[in-house]
Amino acid sequence: MGKVIGIDLGTTNSVVCFIDRQEPTVVVNEEGSRVTPSVVALSSPDERLVGEAAKRQLVLNAETTIHSVKRFMGKTFKEAQEDIALVNYNVRETPNGDCGIVVGDKTYTPQEISAMILQKLRRSAEEFIGEPISDAVITVPAYFTDRQRQATRDAGIIAGLNVLRIINEPTAAALAYLKSRRDTCTVAVYDFGGGTFDISILDVEQDIAHVRATRGNTALGGADIDWRLVEWLLEQFHQEHGLDVSEDKLVLQRLRDAAERAKIELSWSKETDINLPFLISDATGPKHLQIQLTRTVFEGLIVELVEQTIAECKTALDDAGTEPSDIHEVILVGGSSRIPLAQQMVQDLFGNTLNKTFNPDEVVAVGASIQSGILEGDIKSITLLDVTNFSLGIETEGRRFSKIIPKGTHIPTQRTQLVSTVTDNQTTVRIHVLQGEADLAKENVSLGDFELQGIPLGARGSAKVQVKFSIDSNGIVNVSATESSSGLAKEITIKAPTSLSADELQKLQSDARDHQKAKNAEDALKTQRDNLGKTLASTLDMAASRATHIGESGMATVENTITQFRQQTAELQSEEDADQLRKIIEKWSADLDAATQ
Repeated sequence: MGKVIGIDLGTTNSVVCFIDRQEPTVVVNEEGSRVTPSVVALSSPDERLVGEAAKRQLVLNAETTIHSVKRFMGKTFKEAQEDIALVNYNVRETPNGDCGIVVGDKTYTPQEISAMILQKLRRSAEEFIGEPISDAVITVPAYFTDRQRQATRDAGIIAGLNVLRIINEPTAAALAYLKSRRDTCTVAVYDFGGGTFDISILDVEQDIAHVRATRGNTALGGADIDWRLVEWLLEQFHQEHGLDVSEDKLVLQRLRDAAERAKIELSWSKETDINLPFLISDATGPKHLQIQLTRTVFEGLIVELVEQTIAECKTALDDAGTEPSDIHEVILVGGSSRIPLAQQMVQDLFGNTLNKTFNPDEVVAVGASIQSGILEGDIKSITLLDVTNFSLGIETEGRRFSKIIPKGTHIPTQRTQLVSTVTDNQTTVRIHVLQGEADLAKENVSLGDFELQGIPLGARGSAKVQVKFSIDSNGIVNVSATESSSGLAKEITIKAPTSLSADELQKLQSDARDHQKAKNAEDALKTQRDNLGKTLASTLDMAASRATHIGESGMATVENTITQFRQQTAELQSEEDADQLRKIIEKWSADLDAATQ
């Protein structure tokens, strides 16, 4: 096995990390940063920017620059309505009811956009480490459904990665904590990111991380805080100028950028100034927005959102059967955990000092790399006892949901339940596998179904069918059904439903590979052009230093020749042409050097 990387594929930013000499090392990308914005700019189907370069396009090209795509992963169009309101690009319903991101005349799946981000992270890791990368561990919010987890895995496959493991973000943070400390204690991981929130309660003991409870909200994060500020700024602008600019996408993006900057500044300052000149113009002239925002006003705007995170914390404590006073440390994860109000409310709840020793932006990727190191064999094995975040069960008589594996059960696990026929002479039993917490079957998520046929004839309830659920450490669900009297049996391995078929995945992976191949060729050609330009500049400097010997007409000839070579360099279309031109230029330069000695 080659090097395995750990990836925190975030809503706002992403980080990649690997194990070097048994220690986690965060990858520095091509731009010199340890954090890569999860942003993709698509100016055309063949031209794309990812990361910081794409983020700089947000204001001017809001409709073709995709951000926060993680909030659409594995969601249907109906489920994503609140998320759609937070972005300026076009999200439409696809024929199968999923989310499609429309740019020009092309529709992208969220998995495709995420794969572009993963390709960027993979490329950064390969350049940083100096070897090809094919294997990865990717983190997801603890409250991601099976569908969202499968969408994340699909994005990895499209990006050309072999996704060895999908692990929960709070659990990854706990692995980072466990590596640096071996004391027995109970910790809470408060993960308030750019688009999601999770809270996990874990028991940590030497080389064991034991998850006791997990709660979360996959539509609550820093983007929602930014939007509260945007709404306030819109109101302030309306009061001052009497104009409603809430439908202007360019204005909204400028307000979002200003809101994000103000949020960050108010994490260390008591007040900040928001200055947006020429926000809009009308017949009376340009209109500006200039206003001071204090931390007190800011906290009043977002307190309800932070209270939602505290409510999830209290529920997690109840699920774990523990009190706030039993928590020894609270680990802060995610950029939004830096907000002073969030820290104060968390400290008020748990009543102890917060652990701020980890970088909130990097700790999840560090934990993912530790998991990758365990798989590689570079790090001593750490036992990770995770839990199911949703209940699993079957549909029973009356279209009810019967839970077989309750939420919070440690995995791997195995459970059985006995069901029977509901009519006389019933020869077939349909096993409909569901995920969720609602009493009615239709209000839960369907994971799949199968039929057990050939059941012996008999009165209602005479046939007994044992249904067995098992979940392995990778979260793969296997369901089997056995009729007791005849021994008739059937089983199914549940693969979380996804909008992408195997053929679609293969095509997207091929397209991504072709695009990467073209990008590599383009980068190589650019490097050759740069090298040719340096050779020509060096030759011109050499000729200029010998101008007296060469003469005025000779210098004119040299300069004209170099101008022609530069034109040919700019028009190069392939590496082969560049190599041929390089040989011509090098020979001409050498001949000129020899003739002017």
